[in-house]
Amino acid sequence: MQHEVIAKRYIKPLKEMCDATALENLSDLLGSVAEAFKNEKFLHIMHSSEVKGDAKTQLILDMVAPANSAVVNNFIKLLAENGRLTLIPELACELKREMSRLKRSYTGRIYSDSAIEQSSVDAIARDLGTKYDATIALEYVPAQFDGIRVEVDELNIEINFSKTRLNAQLVEHILKAI
Repeated sequence: MQHEVIAKRYIKPLKEMCDATALENLSDLLGSVAEAFKNEKFLHIMHSSEVKGDAKTQLILDMVAPANSAVVNNFIKLLAENGRLTLIPELACELKREMSRLKRSYTGRIYSDSAIEQSSVDAIARDLGTKYDATIALEYVPAQFDGIRVEVDELNIEINFSKTRLNAQLVEHILKAI
């Protein structure tokens, strides 16, 4: 949670000084650098006290060199000066969220224990997108859930349809009617 707050503080000035295209390019670039943080050897280098800070900074600068951007290079140097190079994965994630907000384009998941046809997934995504005035893409994820659960994290949407709960409510309704 603390890293998220710190990441937001770094992203805010970037939003103010970059246009949408530059932000999207930076998001993609930081996303690719963040992938390196999934590698154990890379993580060991970044967290090692034996590797000098300048070497760590140069490693990241070499990774972003194809962008040929003074803004990106200065951003990496600023992170290094403040000892925040390991914050890059959180920054990439936060910048991706920000790009989703700007584009009003979100991704989510549908969980169910039974297979759902892609046409149904697309219909649910389209209807949710209409309701929230956004473009929503949903991915079906098989799960041990006795109904359907739809989640879109960036919009704080969670919708559940449980077969067990529906059956219980149906029985309760029938008993009240008798």
